[in-house]
Amino acid sequence: MQILVVPDSFKESLSAKEVATAISKGIHSVDPKVFVRQLPFSDGGEGALDLLQNLFEGELVTINTIDAIGRSIKSPYFRFADRKAAWIELSQASGLAQIEVDKRNPMLASTYGTGLQIRHALDNGAEEIYLGIGGSATNDGGTGILSALGGLFSDAEGEMLLPGGGFLTYLDHIDVEAIPQFKLKVACDVLNPLLGKQGATAVYGPQKGVTPEIEPQLEAGLANFSKHIELLTQKSVAEVPGAGAAGGCAAGLHGLLGAELVSGFELLAELSHLEEQIAASDLIITAEGRIDGQSLEGKLPVGVAKLAKKHKKPLIVLTGSMGEHLDPLYSLGINSIFSIQKGPCTLEESMNNASDLLKSTAERVFRLYQTARK
Repeated sequence: MQILVVPDSFKESLSAKEVATAISKGIHSVDPKVFVRQLPFSDGGEGALDLLQNLFEGELVTINTIDAIGRSIKSPYFRFADRKAAWIELSQASGLAQIEVDKRNPMLASTYGTGLQIRHALDNGAEEIYLGIGGSATNDGGTGILSALGGLFSDAEGEMLLPGGGFLTYLDHIDVEAIPQFKLKVACDVLNPLLGKQGATAVYGPQKGVTPEIEPQLEAGLANFSKHIELLTQKSVAEVPGAGAAGGCAAGLHGLLGAELVSGFELLAELSHLEEQIAASDLIITAEGRIDGQSLEGKLPVGVAKLAKKHKKPLIVLTGSMGEHLDPLYSLGINSIFSIQKGPCTLEESMNNASDLLKSTAERVFRLYQTARK
């Protein structure tokens, strides 16, 4: 028997590699002879760097940059050895994981640090950038990235805007003439538009610190940003699928730099030959920190499910928490979803014990699977 373990990370808790290791330990505690192939995966956001190092010749380049609230940090990106290209994870410099919960402030949070990474890659010979934009702490429409590359954003008085989504309501002029030309592919894991009830601020804002008091200003700021992009480029970005990813970062980069928005999962699946590995396996196990109706919008388990269904392979999903509206997921190729929780507990307790919970859940699930096969 060959089992493929292909999980995503559990945000702010475990890396995809740690998730895969815990699941494998649970399986081997039942039967140490089973062959388990671990493929820690990513939908283009957090975890992509680990995957790329396993797949390609290249190196991690660590530079001095800043986090989303302006503190000095060191962050890595991946430089390919055989091409003039680099893969950059927005979450490494501008992600939630670097910001303590009580310091998260999307009014001020900026993607500028990620822009510094892109600029470093371009200055050192890269001509093509892959940008994974999952896990952001920002709601600035990507203006921080654009500013770091040479873009200018000013108000009606000609004063440069301060960083952060809270100041986009004052935007009156955009100048991107100084930004160098390069190919940019943005790996999105969602299809949300920029604005509205399914947009960047409403859906993803709360985990970044958006409160009902500041939500209207952030939404108005992105709407104003979208308007000025259209005035400058004659391109409307508000309804582009995925434009709301990473606090509207996808909208800004697509509208002002012509970035191609692609499925991060599909891009990495192609590079890693994931479909071939699924076809060669008897059982597929994937994992995600949370499964709910939003998982339909391009999340890793759904991408894996479609490939598993194509090759008629059973797929089991392990998750930290289960939300509502899960029924559509089963028709896509997921056979069963298991929560790793053993009983009532706080989010903090669950995150602190995620590895042990995954291991014990994988053990129980594999015992059930073996019984069913017999």
